[in-house]
Amino acid sequence: MELWKVSQKVSELSDVIPYYFFSLVSSCLSLSTVLVVFSLDTWGVIGIIVISFYVVIPYLLFAVPVQVLFNKHPKKFSVIYFCLYIFFSLPAVFIYSSVLNFDFSMDILTTKNYYAISLLAALFFWFWDSVFLQKKSSAS
Repeated sequence: MELWKVSQKVSELSDVIPYYFFSLVSSCLSLSTVLVVFSLDTWGVIGIIVISFYVVIPYLLFAVPVQVLFNKHPKKFSVIYFCLYIFFSLPAVFIYSSVLNFDFSMDILTTKNYYAISLLAALFFWFWDSVFLQKKSSAS
């Protein structure tokens, strides 16, 4: 690969990285805010910050690679993208919950919280991805 092509790729990537960061941070803060509010704990802002640090790991491992793939064919608020985010959110929440609770049984799949958190994680990431990264205004 020629040097100017590498330089062009790096330049294109550096232009987009802040948008990935804003999307990731907004998703983490949104999900952790909802989790703190609905848990009815008195953690407040500290809880939002702490939970955001826990939530960023599965987002980075599962959602950001999918987001990069989707950004090759951008569509704002695409229902197909939302469904795929849900698809990847289910195993991400399962694995992360299992690791945090040291419980690798399938019991988690019978709880409403598992599905609610998976859906919310996908919804927030899809929303902020559409706001910050997806360039086209056509919805599917």
